[in-house]
Amino acid sequence: MTDSAPVRERTTTILVAEDDDALRGIVTRVFWDQGYRTLEARHGNEALHLAELAAPYLDLVVTDVVMPELDGLELGRELARRWASIPVLYISAYPANDIFSRGGPPDATPFLQKPFTPDVLLERVRGLLAGSKTTQASSQA
Repeated sequence: MTDSAPVRERTTTILVAEDDDALRGIVTRVFWDQGYRTLEARHGNEALHLAELAAPYLDLVVTDVVMPELDGLELGRELARRWASIPVLYISAYPANDIFSRGGPPDATPFLQKPFTPDVLLERVRGLLAGSKTTQASSQA
């Protein structure tokens, strides 16, 4: 019999909104392999619908900026309006200065330019999740 890694309870939920099926699958798999629960959306409207259903359990949204139907910037604005405590990590093949100069979120907004490695993605996600938990704990105190 081989030793297997202990099964961890998946308590952190990440919504991945990405119109590229292959990339969405890879990102979701990276999160799943690290013990995160994942939800997948092909575009912003689908992501918003999933967020409505899962908001009490949603810890983070990772969204592509350029998507059909509802782009990632509009999705982020709507998420912030409805659930300000859910952090959003924007990903795009476009440079951040192109996105933010067109009316996107301010420069301090969490952003990761494609292509990125799983390690870089996980580092950013862990940082956002840690910051979110700190913010939630201090607002509940």
